[in-house]
Amino acid sequence: MSGVRANGANRGMRAGLAGGIALALSTGCGSATLQVAALDTMERVRERPGMREGATLAPEAYARAEQERRIALDEHGAGDDVGAVLHAQRAVAAYDHALTVVRLARATAELAESQKALDDATTQLESIESSRVQLEREAAELEVRLHVSRERLLPASSAHASPEREAARRVAARSLALEARLLCNAARLVATDASGLPDALGELAKLEGRLGSSPPPIDDAARLRARCLDVLTRARRATGDDTGASDALLSELSAAGGWDPVRDERGVVVTLHDSFRGRELTGDAAKKLKDLGRVAAAHPGFALQVVVHDAQPPKAPDETDARRAAVAIEALVAGGAMAARTAPELAGARAPLVAARDGREQARNERLDVVFVASGQ
Repeated sequence: MSGVRANGANRGMRAGLAGGIALALSTGCGSATLQVAALDTMERVRERPGMREGATLAPEAYARAEQERRIALDEHGAGDDVGAVLHAQRAVAAYDHALTVVRLARATAELAESQKALDDATTQLESIESSRVQLEREAAELEVRLHVSRERLLPASSAHASPEREAARRVAARSLALEARLLCNAARLVATDASGLPDALGELAKLEGRLGSSPPPIDDAARLRARCLDVLTRARRATGDDTGASDALLSELSAAGGWDPVRDERGVVVTLHDSFRGRELTGDAAKKLKDLGRVAAAHPGFALQVVVHDAQPPKAPDETDARRAAVAIEALVAGGAMAARTAPELAGARAPLVAARDGREQARNERLDVVFVASGQ
């Protein structure tokens, strides 16, 4: 019986030993597979697209991964498979971290580029919108100016009126014709070859021959005034911008005191009263004209119109107004004005300040206008 028990024990020991050997072999095979898979995974992760950028964008994480990889390979070569697996897994984690940092950096860069593109587009849109608003404003202003110009060039025809009204229209027609001539002659001072000037002056000469007709040509006079103003405006546009010279001159004369300058379509106007004794200048007028000559010399961009107005129409033709204009120009030139850019204008009594029938105020109609004609717009 003891032999039987002994044999059974020996068989159990042999079976346990065999089982242990099998388990050891099985464990050994599993470890070898794990080691190869861990190293292969590490190398695959290392070769992922974009991983090379980790050296630049995530240098610390990438350097740590490379260090763990070298240790894993060294320990695998030395036979320490457990250490090799551990360091390979650490390397994979570090590579994943580096790749995440790379993707984050890319996303941040793309976000910055997108934000810059958005900011640029927003700025461009705001500029376009501002330009659109400005263009619409300018278009609206041009529409208004065009409407005003059309209304000036094509005023409504005047209907029939009473004799008193006709008489008033005759005075107005003569005044409008005078203003037209002053505007056209101002255009000639700005540019002797002003566009449209010869035709306008030709029409004006015809009109002046009809001022005594009935009914008075008030509508034609209004149209010619607008036409001469257009000629002056275009002459100035061709010459250029006066860059605020008219405003500066007006301010200077106003600040000096005693001149009372005003603005009209021609430029800056200074009016002198009681300037003549007969055909000659008074002493005070001569002094004032020399002072204005010095002003003209200081502002050479302006031409001068010297306009002589009468208190009432002369009973017979004489040379008084022509002489008065000549002596006034002589005083201006003596002060420094350029004779070549100074022109006389004989207005007669066509632009009265007060009604000619008012004897007490009639003397105010006699005056001398010195007009600084602005060359630019």
